[in-house]
Amino acid sequence: MTTRAHDRSRRTLDESGSAIVIALVVMSLMLVLGLAALAMTDTQTGQSRLERVRESSFNLAEGGLQQQSFLLGGRGWPRLATDALPVSCDQSSDPALTENRRCPTPSALVTAAGTGAFDEPDYASGASWTTYVRDNTAVNNKVYTSSVDGQPQWDANADGFVWVRSVATVGARTRRLVALLKRDPIPILLRKAVLVAGALTVGQSGQPGVISSDATTPPVLRCAGDCATYEPSAHKKDAQILPDAVTYNPSFPNLVPADTVSKLVDSATVFTSCPTEAEAQGFVVIDLPSDAIRCKFTGGTDFNSPTAPGFLIMRKGTLEFAGNGQFYGLILHLNEAGRNVAVGSPNCVEVTGTLNIFGGVVVEGKCGFYISGNARLTFSPNNMNFSVTGVAGLVQNTWRELPAP
Repeated sequence: MTTRAHDRSRRTLDESGSAIVIALVVMSLMLVLGLAALAMTDTQTGQSRLERVRESSFNLAEGGLQQQSFLLGGRGWPRLATDALPVSCDQSSDPALTENRRCPTPSALVTAAGTGAFDEPDYASGASWTTYVRDNTAVNNKVYTSSVDGQPQWDANADGFVWVRSVATVGARTRRLVALLKRDPIPILLRKAVLVAGALTVGQSGQPGVISSDATTPPVLRCAGDCATYEPSAHKKDAQILPDAVTYNPSFPNLVPADTVSKLVDSATVFTSCPTEAEAQGFVVIDLPSDAIRCKFTGGTDFNSPTAPGFLIMRKGTLEFAGNGQFYGLILHLNEAGRNVAVGSPNCVEVTGTLNIFGGVVVEGKCGFYISGNARLTFSPNNMNFSVTGVAGLVQNTWRELPAP
């Protein structure tokens, strides 16, 4: 008994067994499994981050596409070469460029400093965007191809369609989206008249047919008394203007309502100084800082054409045509400075050369219109039909994501 007890005690105190080895093996296995799980978790986290960055770049590209599309509708469709957008717009575009050339405002997306409407952490560093506007052709009418990149930056073929491409990069992940946009025009309904003004002065001596219209659309003058100056001879007067001008109360309302003016201005190319004759084509607004400035055209340029009449709007200042050529369309002076010929204010619009105007002239308020020399104003109602761009709608089935080049 003593020997057996002694053997059991010895085995119990024996420290040369394998328990510690087993424990080490189990711990090693647990460590390996833990490291594997950690690596898998890290991989999953990395893949999730890459997916999130891809989605962030996609969202930024889509935002650029929507912004550019909105501006084409809201700020006016690029109908002419003078309306051409830049080769590209991006987050470092000049503020003046974003206003006058319809580039997206950087702060509406992401600025060069990493701030803007897209302000999540992914966009804080290294995010960039670029938009492109190009005309379509018969070849790429509904399908985007690489040949689109070489097309003009305006609707050169005048079919009411342009392509918009938006590229965005976030965290080295780039997404490219394209869509074909269609211009949805909204007609502008204006009362058509050869002339509406606060006063009329004809400076020619004995020249017939200075202002001509049909019997239903005579010149309309806002004045209570004699505000139309012709040759003193009644015979010459009749010959100079047919039919005779009619007068209304000086408070006769503006021909073009304020909301219509706003729509027209939004669809026009705006100049804050006097444009050149080449620039004064199509839809143009001259928004001068002072009523004392005179914009004078002295060349022989034809303004617009019978098939593409223009709309020239001037907010204040004096507009003078002292050259020759033709003007097809409507001239509208808003007279925002409130000139009144009855108290000696100068005329708002003067035609002193040999320009032929085919369309109409409107001078709001009590400001006057002066015409002299061999100039002519002929009522042409077909040159006074205008529309503005309400929206630039996406053409169905043309939106797509481009693969990496």
